[in-house]
Amino acid sequence: MPVSRKILGISLKVLILILTCWFVYSKITNPESIKKIDAFTNQALDGRVISYFLLVIYLAYLNILVETLKWHYLVKKVESLSWKRTVESLLAGLTLAAFTPSRIGEFGGRVLYLTPENRVRGALAMGVGAFSQMMVTNVMGAIGLAIFVAIFVPVSKVILGSIIFAAILFSIGMLLLLLNIKWFYVILDSFSFLHKFKKNFRVLLRYDKSELLTVFGMSFLRYLIFSMQYYLLINLFIPQVTYPICMVLISVIYMVQSILPTFAFFDIGIRGAAATYFFGFLVGDAEAVNVLAAAFGVWLLNLIIPSLLGVYFVLKANFFGATTD
Repeated sequence: MPVSRKILGISLKVLILILTCWFVYSKITNPESIKKIDAFTNQALDGRVISYFLLVIYLAYLNILVETLKWHYLVKKVESLSWKRTVESLLAGLTLAAFTPSRIGEFGGRVLYLTPENRVRGALAMGVGAFSQMMVTNVMGAIGLAIFVAIFVPVSKVILGSIIFAAILFSIGMLLLLLNIKWFYVILDSFSFLHKFKKNFRVLLRYDKSELLTVFGMSFLRYLIFSMQYYLLINLFIPQVTYPICMVLISVIYMVQSILPTFAFFDIGIRGAAATYFFGFLVGDAEAVNVLAAAFGVWLLNLIIPSLLGVYFVLKANFFGATTD
């Protein structure tokens, strides 16, 4: 490898390490974050609290596990990855996701563990999984929004019926898009300036409907896992909130988060604002800090801790050549 590439690779890794340390330190020492951490530390450590904490941590592990299974299932159409390298690739992606809008860096981080000639195809394979996850989030959010309006917003039956009809149409449309992922190949192929990448786009034709349904199932399972984490943390602070209502609000909050493009750095702010607004229909202002603390806990467990673990695998990766063990 030319010396200039080695220097560039080392410089990028040092930059990522500095950004990660700065990012975590600035967020954890932020006065608002300290309030949320205090909300957790002020909880009396009785059996209920301990069991909730343990269950939420276990669900964070399951979340990573299911995403690993999904990534391994998708990327095998591109390159055979061992389970070890699949996990390393996943964590490297989470680290790079922290500094990029809408977590776009996650694509780059994951493909670092593929051979260079397969990295574009790997990014497209990950795109199938990301689209499936977004589809599940938005379909559940559309259904949740219809229920939310029916319960909390005084509208006429005509408007409510229109919202429900739109939610059904939206859900069917999203499912059709996922099951016909090859339509994206046709769209990409229609742009002449992208023709040089045509052989890479063909990876979208390698997934049949049954495989896409499997990916959908794994995405839905992940959705259930991180929604349950959120519910448990909300219930820890506000036990009077019932499970069905809580899941409706969570579904709408996740949909809002998925629609708004944001850096992971500001992600907790978006999460907190959305959570405070929608839970504001159910609880008073005094409970706002608890709602924010729950959002903070989910963000910390599912995004920040894995992204810290992934720093090592980013430093280990070869940015310009094949990554070896």
